[in-house]
Amino acid sequence: MMWKCILSLLSLVTIVQAQERITLVEYGKTAYIIQADIENPVSMQAAHVINSFTKQSTGADYAIQAKVDVSDAIILESLPITESFPEDSYAIDVVGKTIWIKGSGRGVLFAAYRYVRDIIGGRKWYIGNENTYIPKATDLYVAADLKIFSKPSFQYREVYFPVELDQEYMDWYGLHYLEDKWGDWGHTASKILPPSIYFKSHPEYYSLFNGKRQPVQLCLSNEDVFTHTVAYFKRRMLENPEAIYWSIAANDDRGSCTCDRCQAIDKREGGPQGSLIHFVNRVAAIFPDQKFTTLAYLETANAPAHLRVADNVSVILSNIDAFRKNDVTVEASAATFRRQLSAWKSKAKHVFVWDYLTQFTNYLAPFPIQGTMQKSLDYLKTRGVEGIFLQGGGATYSDMAELNAYVLANLAWDTNVRSEDQLMNEFIEGYYGKAGPFVKAYLKQRRGLLPGPSSALSIYGNPIDNRIDFLSPEAMDHYRTLLEKAETVSKDNPLLASRVRRIQLGLDYTYLQQARFYGSHDHGIFVRDGNRWVAKADVKRMVAQFVEDAKRLGVIELAEAGASPDSYAKEWTDIFNAGVRINKASEASITSKNPFDPSFPANGLKTLTDSVPGYLDYSYNWLLWNGKVMDITFDFKQPTQIDTIELNFLKDARHWIFPPKELHILLSINGKDFQEVSVQKHASMKEDYKVDKVRYQTSINSKVTAIHIYAVPFRKLPLWRNHPTKHPLIACDEIWLY
Repeated sequence: MMWKCILSLLSLVTIVQAQERITLVEYGKTAYIIQADIENPVSMQAAHVINSFTKQSTGADYAIQAKVDVSDAIILESLPITESFPEDSYAIDVVGKTIWIKGSGRGVLFAAYRYVRDIIGGRKWYIGNENTYIPKATDLYVAADLKIFSKPSFQYREVYFPVELDQEYMDWYGLHYLEDKWGDWGHTASKILPPSIYFKSHPEYYSLFNGKRQPVQLCLSNEDVFTHTVAYFKRRMLENPEAIYWSIAANDDRGSCTCDRCQAIDKREGGPQGSLIHFVNRVAAIFPDQKFTTLAYLETANAPAHLRVADNVSVILSNIDAFRKNDVTVEASAATFRRQLSAWKSKAKHVFVWDYLTQFTNYLAPFPIQGTMQKSLDYLKTRGVEGIFLQGGGATYSDMAELNAYVLANLAWDTNVRSEDQLMNEFIEGYYGKAGPFVKAYLKQRRGLLPGPSSALSIYGNPIDNRIDFLSPEAMDHYRTLLEKAETVSKDNPLLASRVRRIQLGLDYTYLQQARFYGSHDHGIFVRDGNRWVAKADVKRMVAQFVEDAKRLGVIELAEAGASPDSYAKEWTDIFNAGVRINKASEASITSKNPFDPSFPANGLKTLTDSVPGYLDYSYNWLLWNGKVMDITFDFKQPTQIDTIELNFLKDARHWIFPPKELHILLSINGKDFQEVSVQKHASMKEDYKVDKVRYQTSINSKVTAIHIYAVPFRKLPLWRNHPTKHPLIACDEIWLY
């Protein structure tokens, strides 16, 4: 492996230049002693890290003492945080025969892992001991002139991937957890004043929107809201005195207050960010020794026109609207983010950024961001961003999570320590071994097949979006060939084979999701067997293998708040059981009076007649009408016998999709005059977040020349799923005529 060769060459150079090295371990023995403050937990942890990994590598065991009187020593020293030694910074200096390791904050511990990396040659690829490489040796040397000083590029560094399940990984790269820093994180308005407790008795605490008080946001000009907020944080600070930051931020929604007092501020400041920053500054002034954060997101994404942010408040700016094909410096869709960042930097002393590094609607779908990460992070650093929250799939596995986390973890500490290409090459060669060349070719090929500059790589996309470019059947075949070669060379190594299999999960998932879209057509689920349609045997095998391997390899859910592998298996069981039915609707011409939502075009109006049903994901095989009546007419060339009409509507309250309030079905014998044969009504929208289908069926038993169907949506959203700008959606899959 190339990275091992580099380490070997470095060792060879050191051996040739014997006068420039110090021997720490010789023939598995050492005279060195570690000096550490036994009263300091961080210092003692660092001492044990150095000793443990040295022993794993060479067999030598350092003694650990509170005071050392010899020069053959590794001396650990914790320093106060200063301007020249920022929090978590560290230094490793060789003076004579003594190795001095100094650090501020947790810097001594981070330096200990630097010792493991640079002096021992260890690598931490991913979570778990099985993914930690420690070379075996009898001798250990250090350069006599070694001098390292390292300080983090960002004050706060979180890489939100499964690596957070491994504390050693976090310490190895100097990463943070939200829970270690924030007493309250993120969207907190409903934590401060829960609507379930206060809205009924005090609607004035909440935003006046569309002419009435609604529990979507707070009225930030209300003095009682301010008083409650101050009291809330006084209580929370007593409960959690170790917390560094406290968040005051709007809910994850729109609907800011339009009362006269809030509007007076917002008009002056250019939007709802005005009343938010005015409010946050007031609260922060009550706690001058505490640090607060707020979110620049949705309605509050722009900086205020005049107000400055208090110095004990950090603004966390989201770039959620940017596509991911290019790095943030050149991505056209990130232009607004770049402008917002510049504006916030002119108004706030402290700015963090919340970034997104995976496809949240399909965690396993190939998402080729490789090649964009370093430039984006370096841009944030040079623009003065102090903290970064890099959101991947959290505890669940997502596409190339091991590689992405490794690159991001290294760059979050120092955006210029090495190039992204160097980090990727080191990881691929070290983690994938003999399979590395094929993995590298796969990543290069899929990146190269991304469409032109105007095309999105969206964090809310799906494998159907790219079925004609980098996820086309032809491209998928190329990828699979490469990964099958990777599988072949790793088959005798179970650990390596499991690493390759994780990548293959993404291809299997993409194939299966696209097969749902294609249905009974090429690349679909079903194939004709004489007079009937049957599920393809290889699709059934792939589903079973995919589910088994997904559970084994760390896949907890397949999308944000989405299906688990077991529930995904159940979806497929239902699909196989439902099979394929011939739909007489395909014999008619179909027109729609009102356009469907172009954001989810599926297969156009043919979606309603192509014998491919929708399943439980609204972005596949469903047509959506946004606040409009679904008004459909089927015209047959000649009278056609129809026995039954069946429709399925989706119920997915999380995405504001509800069954229609009314469903009307009308028939025509002559193609001109229509007679209503069925009216079905849905009385209310009870609070229910379960995703399910709602079926309507009507018996006809008649020859018809035209059928008119219209479904009327509810006029407004229910209070339990209220949103100030959204309307109830209707989602219909197949309209079955048989």
